[in-house]
Amino acid sequence: MDSFLRALKALYASLCTGSSNKGPRVALVIEKPERLKERMPDILAPFTRLAELSNLELSVVMVSEARWQDIRPPFGSAIDPYYVDIPVPTKEVIIEHLMKTFERCSRDFNLGSTSTTPHPYDPVLLQTYKHFIYILVDVCYLYTNDPHEIQYIAAARWPGFIKPVLDAHSMNVEAAAEDDDIEFERPSTELLLRLTRHFKPSLSLALEQLYPRLTNAADWARTNESDASSLAKDGLILSDTVLDDVEEEEDTVNEMLLSSPSRPRTSKRIQEQKVAQDLSSSDIKDTLPLSVSLPRLSQFILVAAYIASMNPQKTDLRLFGRGTDEKKRRRRATKRQMANAKPKSGPAKIPQRFSGPSPFPLERLIAILGALVEENDPVASEVISSQNVPADGLDFRIPGERTDYEVTRVGVYASIAQLTSLRLLVKTTSSDKLDGLSTMLKSRILAGLDKNAANGYRKVKDGQKGLEGVMSHTARQRLCFHYG
Repeated sequence: MDSFLRALKALYASLCTGSSNKGPRVALVIEKPERLKERMPDILAPFTRLAELSNLELSVVMVSEARWQDIRPPFGSAIDPYYVDIPVPTKEVIIEHLMKTFERCSRDFNLGSTSTTPHPYDPVLLQTYKHFIYILVDVCYLYTNDPHEIQYIAAARWPGFIKPVLDAHSMNVEAAAEDDDIEFERPSTELLLRLTRHFKPSLSLALEQLYPRLTNAADWARTNESDASSLAKDGLILSDTVLDDVEEEEDTVNEMLLSSPSRPRTSKRIQEQKVAQDLSSSDIKDTLPLSVSLPRLSQFILVAAYIASMNPQKTDLRLFGRGTDEKKRRRRATKRQMANAKPKSGPAKIPQRFSGPSPFPLERLIAILGALVEENDPVASEVISSQNVPADGLDFRIPGERTDYEVTRVGVYASIAQLTSLRLLVKTTSSDKLDGLSTMLKSRILAGLDKNAANGYRKVKDGQKGLEGVMSHTARQRLCFHYG
């Protein structure tokens, strides 16, 4: 602490200018002071009295989400601070902050442009950026309300979002005569809807990778740049020359994949994966089975949601329990007992499969998902069977510990939100956050979906079984009832 005080006084002396002995007032900001209590608890009390110890004009500001009662040092050695409660920013506040950031970028000296050559942060695109921000905030607000984090994600996705519009304008300028002055036209409502439908699935992916800083914004934008083929399928490329090139390239790829003198060059599953990569998000929902278009985790979530919607909660232990049933076995009623039995009064009980899917809490969905992943996920089985410590540095020794860790990660909740946006799951509560028992969901998997959604993984390697191997015969009958 003495060395810190000497360095602080030297820094303060360097800030003093002229012959005046009175220097500027300095503010020392400490973020997450609760970490100091865990590792350096003796330093909190001197920080609260730093102005007295250093005899300088300074103030200490502690920024924390924890209460002062949980951080305060014992024995009354620290001075009670002034409390300033900052409310959680609303969606409107975040949107206003992002719009001001866009205006500052528009006034940047090195982003100057004319009306015929706009850049992504040109003032003429202000309303288009506002439309983009509304969509981004709706996707990210469930997981973070920090404007700076959402701004970081917007900086990675916005240039790619507006790039088809700028490229189309550049093509029009090149095709026009030199004397013609073509002004930039704002995107129409129809074009904005096409852009939204094409880029909205990538916003969830950006949140999953950029919020925990698994990569940086520049590398993510470079990796997830849309190709001409997917843009052309959604009607985002207006040049006939580019469309002809895309069609020729698609025909060449299809001939290489699907035609051969004797037999196909690749398996049917690889061909379906190739088609899934080329299709946009809107086409995937309409043309491909769920086992191809959805990731592995989303398929498990859909099966868990279907089981939760079509089965009462009291049957979960019978379907997924691995211990002995404590209930006593009931003897079968004899013919005499059945003859003497009184008829039951009241309305008849309708089976669940006839009354349709029922809502269930998020906590139950996570529990069923853990039971499915524990015994059927081939990735988890390989990790558990290996003797080495996993790559993430976490060593799981207790059975089921890795599964509990996997099903409570942010990616699970992001997948649930994505399935909700695809209308495969329906949220029956008005709360924006996904929170335990307060959030009620309902499955929308009915007879119109492919049977592969229920079966999930088929046998892709020797010794691996699909989702049909996890549940009992009764559970499979309940799950596949609508599929014939």
